[in-house]
Amino acid sequence: MALRTPVGGWPAAVRARVPAPSASVDSERLTGRGLALRYAGTAVVTLLLVALGAAYVSRALGIEEAIDDARRMTRGLAQIAVEPVLRDGLLTGDPEAIAALDAVVRGQVMPDLQVRVKLWDRSGTVLYSDEPRLIGEHFGLGADQLESFATGTVKAELSNLSEPENRFEEPANELLEVYLPVRTPNGTMLLLECYYGYESVTQAGQKIWFRFAPYTLGSLVLLSLAQAPIAVALARRLRRNQRQREALLRQAIEATDTERRRIAADLHDGVVQDLAGVAFSLGAATRSGGADVQQSREAADRVRQAVKALRSLLVEIYPPNLYEEGLAAALADLAAGPGPRGIRTELAIETPLDDLGVDETELIYRVAQEGLRNVVAHARASRVDIRVHRRDRVLVLSVADDGSGMDLEHLPVRPGHLGLRALADLAHGIGAGLTVESALGAGTTLRLEVPVP
Repeated sequence: MALRTPVGGWPAAVRARVPAPSASVDSERLTGRGLALRYAGTAVVTLLLVALGAAYVSRALGIEEAIDDARRMTRGLAQIAVEPVLRDGLLTGDPEAIAALDAVVRGQVMPDLQVRVKLWDRSGTVLYSDEPRLIGEHFGLGADQLESFATGTVKAELSNLSEPENRFEEPANELLEVYLPVRTPNGTMLLLECYYGYESVTQAGQKIWFRFAPYTLGSLVLLSLAQAPIAVALARRLRRNQRQREALLRQAIEATDTERRRIAADLHDGVVQDLAGVAFSLGAATRSGGADVQQSREAADRVRQAVKALRSLLVEIYPPNLYEEGLAAALADLAAGPGPRGIRTELAIETPLDDLGVDETELIYRVAQEGLRNVVAHARASRVDIRVHRRDRVLVLSVADDGSGMDLEHLPVRPGHLGLRALADLAHGIGAGLTVESALGAGTTLRLEVPVP
């Protein structure tokens, strides 16, 4: 073990937060206020989505209703005003027949339409229009016009203002065309075409939306308000259960500490003392020059090694100097362990550790201990670096090795990582974060970040 200033970073690696058992609902600490805000946000978003959907549907229904109104209006105008004044002379372009129809159109029809009226024959010739320049011109009939001629039904569609027949219309104004068959006195079928401003159609859709919006939105608001107490109660219950789970975990950790302390005391007062006595007796026998001096010396060496290993195990099970001599000394003892499998351990403590609380002290030691255990068990490393430093108001502990690395996608289920997951839960409990950076063949870095004053 050597105190040092750490070398540069390891090769590029993947970084992942260690999943904590109590973080299954959320990776952050859940609070009643946070859940209430989340519920409020969800309610507002839902309200907006429903409002937009209702507006779209209401507008579509309103437009369809307005188009139906235009069909009904056209049928009424045709039956009441137009058909009674139609003359057979319209078929031959008789000026008197055209003038009679024009007087009715301008006096009774145009005040309601204010756009355009045309009268077609089956060949596509305009027999009448309130725009005199169109009378007598020939245009091809569209599919809706032909269908209206064939079936005798009222058809409606948006005008294509780029067509030649609409060259006198304002290009910026959308128009709705309605077609209806009418008959002259001799029974000849003609096609009456009335143009309506599409703006009035969309306004009808908006009126329907404004009529029903207060009821739709009001119902949603009342439903959200009625569910708010339930959401708050569930949030409080969830937070209470989380606190209980954290308390149980702490109790389990404390119980483990108590059991470790008892085992350490039993080993120290029992087996270690007995082995120490045996080693002392064997040493005395060796010095007395008995017949089996070489065997006694070898036995004494083995016993001393066993005592050393047991004492190292005692430090790992329960470090007595964590509270007596401080965290820095405990980390130094941990790093100065018997270097298993030829692993070189280097420790760098770059900040005072005397001002840490009990929870922070225990967490830092346990993370360092768990990190070294995983290096020994899994990493196949030749070196491990332990570094403690501060960055702004955060104390950072890192345990980095140059071993084989790992696939972080398998971290939650890989054997031996339950300790990390439990430590991650404790870290969440004091507002700290535990992360792992690793890549296959590039080593692993376990990093703990603890907020400090």
